Amino acid sequence: MIKTKRVAVAGFGNVGKGVIEVLLQGQIPELKLEKIVVKHPGKIRPFSVDPSLIVTDFSQVIRDPNIDVIVEVMGGIKDAVSLILSALRNGKDIVTANKVVISQHGNEIFSLAIKLGRTVGFRGTFVGCNALIHDLSLSARRIRRMCAILNGTCNYILSHMARSGISFEQALREAQEKGYAEANASEDIDGLDTAHKIQILLGVISNTYNIPPDIPCEGIRDITMQDIQYAKELGYAIKLLGVIERENGSVTVFVRPTLVPHGTMLASIEDANNAIELENDLGVVSGLIAPGAGTYPTTVAIINDLLDIARGATLMMPTLNTPIVLNDIGNIRGRYYLRLTVKDQPRVLAQITRILGDHDISLASVIQKESAPAEAVPVVMTTHEVKERELRTALEKVDQLEVVKAKTKIIPILEGRSQQPAFIR
Repeated sequence: MIKTKRVAVAGFGNVGKGVIEVLLQGQIPELKLEKIVVKHPGKIRPFSVDPSLIVTDFSQVIRDPNIDVIVEVMGGIKDAVSLILSALRNGKDIVTANKVVISQHGNEIFSLAIKLGRTVGFRGTFVGCNALIHDLSLSARRIRRMCAILNGTCNYILSHMARSGISFEQALREAQEKGYAEANASEDIDGLDTAHKIQILLGVISNTYNIPPDIPCEGIRDITMQDIQYAKELGYAIKLLGVIERENGSVTVFVRPTLVPHGTMLASIEDANNAIELENDLGVVSGLIAPGAGTYPTTVAIINDLLDIARGATLMMPTLNTPIVLNDIGNIRGRYYLRLTVKDQPRVLAQITRILGDHDISLASVIQKESAPAEAVPVVMTTHEVKERELRTALEKVDQLEVVKAKTKIIPILEGRSQQPAFIR
């Protein structure tokens, strides 16, 4: 006989609306909506709800013995953490889509849940790849490498710049007009949203909730149309990637714009879609393309967590407190794209290449196109494999040259799948 789990939903925003709508349909016998927690009970909602379901005080659901699971979709950090911890202490299971809460407070939340024998579902924190990660987290095979596009806003902007030839600012405005980006899109375009998801995924595939509070992170707001065009000429697309590499006890993690070879799955991802590529310890590669966000993809992820809890299935909750020590990003070896802004005069390249040569940095290509007279012109270079620390040391000297008019733009290059990804070794 199916045991029905009685559910309270905290929050009635875009995601809460989707979860409430599904539960009110009554098509899932394992789940029954008991209460909805809202701040403003008189607010007009997109559909009618029985007033007896509405409460305004979190304590009413936390202490209610008739409620088994609380879905936290109210947003924010402080109140959400307080709700989750109090609910766990009162014998409730939790499902959340709050990636900031899980990435920054997961240690406290998961350790308490394990101590009390409770479950925390968090598929909704990384909607675009939760199905693949969930399946592989239950596998006996160890995930060795992960490269992922995890932010639909950034992917929309970058792919639209490449397709339409428009500036970053124009592409961002269009993303906002179409609802792909918030009015304040800093969390997305500065890479923070992707970083939160990568931190959570690092904990999942490493089975630990003791994850580093910060990882190397760089966003896309400095990517120009020049970078997009030069990358295309060189055979690449620029994507914001989150990367995890585990090799010989060393863990390398970062979020950065990256040149991805044309003809690969990750380079082909357009608009607001997400994608993930995983390699296990046998070298077997798996991939998934999926919507990155939105009311109903997130709703599906939350409902799947609720169903797993109702059916007693194993969730991908990390269970260990093993600390993760990250490799210094300066130790990464790989190839890089460099865009310099220099005076258009003789012997400029000679000055730059002399400094690079002094640091044993060899170049794979140099592009300097004819242009109308200007104070400064772009020069694009790609390197052969080099340690990043050496490259940055050399470029600090290059950028001090009188002929160099702006800080050099550095973007790592991801090699094709026929080779070892060069920047993660």
